[in-house]
Amino acid sequence: MVKVALAGATGGLGAIILSAILDTRKHQVVALSRSPNPSLTAKGVDVRPVSYTDHASLTAALRGVHTVLSVIAQEAGVKQFAPSEYAIRDNGDWDFYAGKIPVWEATKASGMEYTQFTCGIFMNTLGTGTPNGETEALGGLRPWTFVINMKAGTADLPGDGNSKVTFTRTQDIGKFVAAALDLEKWEDEMGMVGSTMSYNEVVTAIEKVTRRKMLRKETPEEELKKMIREDEGAKFYNQVRLSIAQVGAPVEPTLNKLAPEIKPWTVEQYLERYWSGVELGEAAWAKGNIIIQANNERRGKAQYGDRLLCHGHSKTVESVQSAYRSPGKDLHSANRRIKLQSRRSRRKRRCASTL
Repeated sequence: MVKVALAGATGGLGAIILSAILDTRKHQVVALSRSPNPSLTAKGVDVRPVSYTDHASLTAALRGVHTVLSVIAQEAGVKQFAPSEYAIRDNGDWDFYAGKIPVWEATKASGMEYTQFTCGIFMNTLGTGTPNGETEALGGLRPWTFVINMKAGTADLPGDGNSKVTFTRTQDIGKFVAAALDLEKWEDEMGMVGSTMSYNEVVTAIEKVTRRKMLRKETPEEELKKMIREDEGAKFYNQVRLSIAQVGAPVEPTLNKLAPEIKPWTVEQYLERYWSGVELGEAAWAKGNIIIQANNERRGKAQYGDRLLCHGHSKTVESVQSAYRSPGKDLHSANRRIKLQSRRSRRKRRCASTL
């Protein structure tokens, strides 16, 4: 048994990993949090409020901890460290991941045992919009799309769509990370795999389950490079697509071999569970960059809580800055100009909205 500290344990992938570790009943869990969390405490988690900008606060909170997931703290006596590196490995050209470089340099120089957990694309992105239990399908993620839009029936392929990509479900990622805590030694990189296949193969699997022909659009490398230069709002999205087009995003199944008792879902299993029997309309490309995804079957009206999907990033109607400042405004007219404020960069974007 080890004492493991987890940063970001209250939401998203962090909550999934926390749940998987607790399910093993093998390890003591410390959750680093900016404030007390009674619900986690009730589960037996040692919640330690910290300030991530306060060196002394972090050092004190990590005393006695053996393994840290996401936060580095050699000074506190931590033996193992796994930074937040889940998903696809950066090829060195992604602006959004630039901040990770000094973290890795410091990690390698720390003397601690470390690993990089890699899992490829979150399989759960294929669950956005399903009526068959969307919350469960998303596995802690917010509704968003990447390359494939299941409800619209479209696939915005990187290159010709034939490069191999790994897809792994967040729930299985949690199980693999929990299993890694039992290993005597960590490798520098430990990958986990649900399925490794091309986007064209994924689309074919979708068509088989949904019995609907998908619309596919190939995007050549030169066009992706042009889009990276000219569309700042979608720069990261297109940088990832360009990388996939050039070299793919396959992951070595290291943890699959080290923890053979874990049987991760395949893409086919995931699609059968969440999309089998779902009635879908004819596939159609959105005319603008945003698809308004209402939380129910309303047409042409937006209310607070509705989702807006823009370049793979999820927004809510509360974040709309211009034309419709209050809920209920008519959104049915195509190409209405609106502004969205990005939660991440606070950069204002202009997009055309359609239904």
